[in-house]
Amino acid sequence: MHGARLLRLAALGLLLATACAHRGTSGSAQPTAAVRAQIDHAERAELARDHLTARRHYQAAVALAAAAGDTAGGRLAGREFAETLVSWGELGAAVQELERVVAASPDDAATWHDLGIIRHGQGDVAGATVALTRAKQLAPGDARPRIALGALHWKHGDRAAARREYQELLALDLPARVRDKVQWALTQLARPGDEGATARPSSGPSAR
Repeated sequence: MHGARLLRLAALGLLLATACAHRGTSGSAQPTAAVRAQIDHAERAELARDHLTARRHYQAAVALAAAAGDTAGGRLAGREFAETLVSWGELGAAVQELERVVAASPDDAATWHDLGIIRHGQGDVAGATVALTRAKQLAPGDARPRIALGALHWKHGDRAAARREYQELLALDLPARVRDKVQWALTQLARPGDEGATARPSSGPSAR
């Protein structure tokens, strides 16, 4: 991911700092050369701030992958295009791209995770919960969907659900810094009533 784009995503508060760790295609399959070439053209155009050309090449990559039955290429093209759409502020279009990817690759935990993050950024709490829960089910050892779900539940007032997510996180092999933050969150959530509400996080403990 380009550094400038990462900053934009973080500024949108979409938690894509955690999503970035999912980059790339799943499994050993690789995109076809034709699809990869279109993505490369799109990325170069994006660097040149030629958004129209970038869009055209991303769309061509998606179409080529679909025509060739290139699942890995379609997944990569869709995720790259969605990430770019987010950087352009086109969240609805980004959601559509990621929904297309998970329709074709329903076991792709990384894309379910990203879809949940962006849906949450759109204010679709129910849709975000569904997507993040699916990501957690597909990748039970990955802390990121659980971190995102805990933060989502806490932000929207479901303290019991947030506590459950953070407690389950402690069973995973977490970096010490993340484990400390999860423990802090559980301490805050253990307070009765609305106490500690001012400490409620916008994004929860980071997976980094």
